[in-house]
Amino acid sequence: MNSKQGALGAPLALSRLGPRARLLFAAALGLLVIGIVAVHRLTDLGPDWSDPDSMMRLVEVRDLLAGQGWFDLTQYRLDPPDGVLMHWSRLVDLPIATIILAASPFTDRAGAELFAANLWPVLLVIPFAFALASAAGRFGGEIARLVTLLMIFLSPQVKGVFLPGDLDHHNVQAVLVAFVLMGLVRADGARRWPLVAGMAAAVSLAVGMETLLAVLLAILGLAIAWTIDADRWRRGFMLFTGALMAGTLLAAAATIPPSRWLVPACDTLSFAYLTPVLVGGGAVIVLAAVLRGHDDGLPGLLMRGGALIAVASLLVTIAAVLFPTCLAGPYGGVDPAIRPIWLDRVSEAQGLIATLEGRPDLVPPLYIAPFAALVLGALALRRMPAADRPAFTVVLSILGGSVLLGVLQLRALVGAQIVASAAVGAVAALAVRATAGQDDARSVARRWTWLVAVPMLWTFVVMAVDRLTARPDIDAAEAATMTDCRAFFGDVLGPRPPGLVVATSNFGAFLLKATPHGVLAAPYHRDAHGILAVDAVFTGADPEAAFRATGAGYLAACTGDAELNQMAERASEGLAARLIKGERPSWITEVASGPAGAIFSARPSGIDITGSLPVPPLRPSIGE
Repeated sequence: MNSKQGALGAPLALSRLGPRARLLFAAALGLLVIGIVAVHRLTDLGPDWSDPDSMMRLVEVRDLLAGQGWFDLTQYRLDPPDGVLMHWSRLVDLPIATIILAASPFTDRAGAELFAANLWPVLLVIPFAFALASAAGRFGGEIARLVTLLMIFLSPQVKGVFLPGDLDHHNVQAVLVAFVLMGLVRADGARRWPLVAGMAAAVSLAVGMETLLAVLLAILGLAIAWTIDADRWRRGFMLFTGALMAGTLLAAAATIPPSRWLVPACDTLSFAYLTPVLVGGGAVIVLAAVLRGHDDGLPGLLMRGGALIAVASLLVTIAAVLFPTCLAGPYGGVDPAIRPIWLDRVSEAQGLIATLEGRPDLVPPLYIAPFAALVLGALALRRMPAADRPAFTVVLSILGGSVLLGVLQLRALVGAQIVASAAVGAVAALAVRATAGQDDARSVARRWTWLVAVPMLWTFVVMAVDRLTARPDIDAAEAATMTDCRAFFGDVLGPRPPGLVVATSNFGAFLLKATPHGVLAAPYHRDAHGILAVDAVFTGADPEAAFRATGAGYLAACTGDAELNQMAERASEGLAARLIKGERPSWITEVASGPAGAIFSARPSGIDITGSLPVPPLRPSIGE
């Protein structure tokens, strides 16, 4: 079989489809975009805009447009006066800032920001869906592409990163992962595909280390394909590796200031990742050039596999010697003090056991759906032509690894569902073609078995169970309370002169976005000092001293805030618990209050509030 054809002889790229197929795909893609906007509506960036990462991204873009340097990512109003050096990338700030500048001649700055916030995420759906559907089309042609688009719409976690108002970098990373997948499944074909995949992988690492897992699994899948069939995959393996090396260097030059080129960091592209990419990439290119694998059978397979294991061992050794903390992943350098009080409570950092205990309703759509896709993909692998199996192994390696790591951290499951969308598309197409013209019960069941991997199906099952058991919608009630608190905090603090506000990290990004004030805490692991300072105020034995030590002018508390309630659980006699009970310590005075929250300031220290005045001292000459 021609290496440029899929299992069904499908064309290599969407651009080579016939007019009818191109029109059908374009219509389906348009319906996907319209559906996302219609179902979830446009955002207004008001108090019900609940994503703190998107708010912080907008603050970062505002700083860039206000003249803050390209390489200066410090948020100076977060834990002032020094601020917090963020681990995010200007590569995401740039297109958002460009849209704002382009819209500014036609509206005010607020209108331009609103336009960018609604346009940018939806625009990203187009290249994402194109690339992911193209990857599925490698194996199943037109049917696979259409099913993949349907899977995207029926996967809340995948679709959720492209909703209007989502300015976070996760949607950009999703697009890049989709391009990595599209390129890798065709790395045995034209030269451009592994080059596209390698450059997309490099840029994804520059945008954020959340894609580190996907890139490692992609490399693993391509390495397995080369190990099995070196002749077919050698060139693609070398081109991908070379593009990854070159792209990583270019991305580093574009995003890392020269003063930090040799400074290791676990949570962002840095010397700690440049070193293994360059060393490992160079070693892989040498191996692929030397071990050419001309029908060398089992001995060649063992030799290539052993050589790759040796390279992996070398890289682990280098990391253990030079960057030991990064062996624990992007959060390896996090201050251990904030793990039990904040990081371990972050939902996306939870594993399967914690999810079963706290949010069992999330398990079916998040875990069962991608696992079902993995099982279906493994079964389909056996029925594929031998020439297509290594390429589909790349898909399954990323999917399987993401599902496995999702047992430890929920964040890995978004990547799993992205890849699952393409895998299910291919599985559905193969099943339809294999049962064409057969209407018996077994054939019909086989054609529709892929539905068990649809996350929305499991979401409906959970909703039905909740309705039957009359389970209250806790999420909706908490979201409404937080919206009320954000509105109240913004209305009260917005007009006041800039100061420093002590509030839980849940409100940090909002206060930076909606008010001129600085905050101590926001939900970011690099803000350990601020998070600990706020925790000391709300849970410490001497909250007054802790508050005065911060130099803050305001203390904001929302009684329905989950983080504040967790603090109250940890310290039943602390300030958080007392405020939730309605108590008001004597050292604070109420500035304003609302149904869900209140804002306070500290009474001036050294003043007797009982009503008596101190006796003025007399000059010695008068007393004599």
